[in-house]
Amino acid sequence: MDITIIGAGAIGGTIGAHMARAGHGVLLCDADADHVAAINADGLHIEGPVEDFTVRVDAVTPEELPSRVGPGGVGAAVVAVKSLHTASAARVLAEVLAPDGYVLTTQNGLTADTLSEVVGAERVVSSFINVGADYLEPGRILQGNIAAFRIGELAGGAITPRVGLLADAMPYALPTENVLGYLWGKEAYGAMLWAGAVSDLTIADSLSLPEYRDLMIAVAQEAIDQAPVQVESFDGFVPDDLPGSLDRLAAFNRRSAKARSGIWRDLMVRKRKTEVDEVHKDIQGPVFDRIVAMVHDVEEGRRTCERANLDELAAFVRDLPTPVSADAGR
Repeated sequence: MDITIIGAGAIGGTIGAHMARAGHGVLLCDADADHVAAINADGLHIEGPVEDFTVRVDAVTPEELPSRVGPGGVGAAVVAVKSLHTASAARVLAEVLAPDGYVLTTQNGLTADTLSEVVGAERVVSSFINVGADYLEPGRILQGNIAAFRIGELAGGAITPRVGLLADAMPYALPTENVLGYLWGKEAYGAMLWAGAVSDLTIADSLSLPEYRDLMIAVAQEAIDQAPVQVESFDGFVPDDLPGSLDRLAAFNRRSAKARSGIWRDLMVRKRKTEVDEVHKDIQGPVFDRIVAMVHDVEEGRRTCERANLDELAAFVRDLPTPVSADAGR
């Protein structure tokens, strides 16, 4: 299939590289002009323990995209930008999307509403992806593991032809009738990653150390309690067994070459604003609210990422009116 991918970083670049290698017609679009130039000059390189390959694929900046689109417009697109850039990506697509075209979001969080406001809800397909990847430098992406990838219609229900087409074309993808349930599972797992990201621990260590178990369970449960659908299991995460999930997710992450979350990399490596405010629209609660405040402190230079932050969060959870026990969520 032919597809245009808006956002050619860790996830968009990984998906696009695999699709291009498989013979699909891929056009990458990214705001990083150096990344675009490197891809066009030398190809896009995927490296790490899963595979190591370079693929030739066309790349453009958003300003260049309209001139590269055929007269019929873009039939299928992927939005893989950080969630805080969803609105700008939607505006780019609105100019080039074909009348019968559609958009797949592979982003963190529940971003489909923002896309729907611009292109129409009937043209948006959603997905949940847990593949771990990092943007390393222009033209280079680390793929740390193979993990769950589910694609489905926002409204749920039967697998539609376009969902089947996307799932067949994309690496590791499977169709689902409950994509929203997977997304809320990712919100719960992601809430634990947000907590760990304000420390200097690896993902696996933040999930496995006993002194932080109650914290991790509490923040994950906050997300699960707000889910409007049945939350799905994936990669060791089971919503009604959060203690066991911590053990399984820690083991899952120890097997990955991606030791730290993209959140931590945004804060400490790339020194840029995170998606925390977008995620905060989906998850509210005393524990996650406290994590959001800490992330803002790091973004604005009042804190750094260190284990003392996790100690502070753990103490906060212990002092809640209804303490969390290590058996919660079982």
